Amino acid sequence: MSERAVITGIGVVCALGRTPDEVWEGLSDGRCGAVRIDFAEFPCKSATITPCPTPQALHISRRDARIMNTHSFLLMESAAQAYKNALIETAPEITPDSVGFFAGLPMVDYETADLLPAVLKSPAPEGGLDYDAFYMKGYREIYPLWPLSMLNNIALCQSSVKLKIRGENAVFSPHADSGVSAIAEGVRSALSGRAKIVLAGGISEKITPSSLARGHIAGVLKSREDGVLSCRPFSSQRCGTVPGDGAAFLAIETLSSAVARGASPIAAITGWGRAFGIGDDFCSGPTAAAIINSMSAALSMAGLRPADIGLLIAHGDGTAAGDKNEIKAVNELFKNCPISVISTKGALGNLYAAAAPIDTAVAAYVIKTGKIPPSLYSIPVDEAVRFDIVTQHPLQKQTGRVMINCHSYEGQASSLIIERVA
Repeated sequence: MSERAVITGIGVVCALGRTPDEVWEGLSDGRCGAVRIDFAEFPCKSATITPCPTPQALHISRRDARIMNTHSFLLMESAAQAYKNALIETAPEITPDSVGFFAGLPMVDYETADLLPAVLKSPAPEGGLDYDAFYMKGYREIYPLWPLSMLNNIALCQSSVKLKIRGENAVFSPHADSGVSAIAEGVRSALSGRAKIVLAGGISEKITPSSLARGHIAGVLKSREDGVLSCRPFSSQRCGTVPGDGAAFLAIETLSSAVARGASPIAAITGWGRAFGIGDDFCSGPTAAAIINSMSAALSMAGLRPADIGLLIAHGDGTAAGDKNEIKAVNELFKNCPISVISTKGALGNLYAAAAPIDTAVAAYVIKTGKIPPSLYSIPVDEAVRFDIVTQHPLQKQTGRVMINCHSYEGQASSLIIERVA
């Protein structure tokens, strides 16, 4: 298609800031959002924590807040930012029915406090829980709408109501590749004319004992203390990833729509690719072949060659197997190209479904400023690396095209291409 999908608004909330400018400044300055966490039973002792906005700050009623949690509040704050920055409120031609909404959303864990009153009403004489008492009367202590809080799409519904969005929508879940799926579906919706403009993005998991347990069972979380709170993408000393809080949304529309209503295009989304491949040992992430296939598919959709890409924002999560496969894939696909590579996870932690949207925002700033922020804690670099990892200091480099990689721990590989708007 001759038409292009462009970004006209960005909203970001994470440990380095609550606006795109603040996050960009933090990344450029080489700041890290990781702090120590106190879940004594788990080896991973650090995470990047984002202060959660209060329901009052978001003008959410006390009743609605009872079925909301951190992921809901971060979604609403970042989506509202993108909505405002895209000037949707002042565009009379954009009606609620013409706004689409797509999100990568995480798994949602129950809160012990939600069930505790029912448990306390149902004690067994010899200790423990009397299940008969629990199901006969104790359960009445549970808020009737509590089950809704366990559905991750409820967060999208509540934000849609708040922002008066009534266009087509979908939720993708739960890993980093779901953020790419949300953006890709948003682009399709805008280019097909099914929506005049869309909000597309993703949200991280809430850091809880349950989410940490899942990460450790998958074998991906940081497994030892080494004097560095964050993960170490592509470093020979990497020992696992670090979870993070955050959310990001993009306002996406066609270039002709943006021009017609006087909005300023920030960057274009021109290609994406997805592939699947898991090794016999079911290691943490897709195979090198799957990563190559996803990057190649994105290049093919955008009509580009590897040499056309100036920067790769890698998945780079600091896991032994995940980084190994991505290093192998990048070495192979870009073997004759002077490509620069970074991972934002050393600064932001692993934001799962929010990773691709935030990295897309970073790509837009790289294209705009001609500056590439450093990849933190990548030194000493793995000796297998055959590409240029930007470390320690920002790199001044005019870059018109950026590729983004995002992977799940179950074998999915996804890639996006962001370009300067000509």
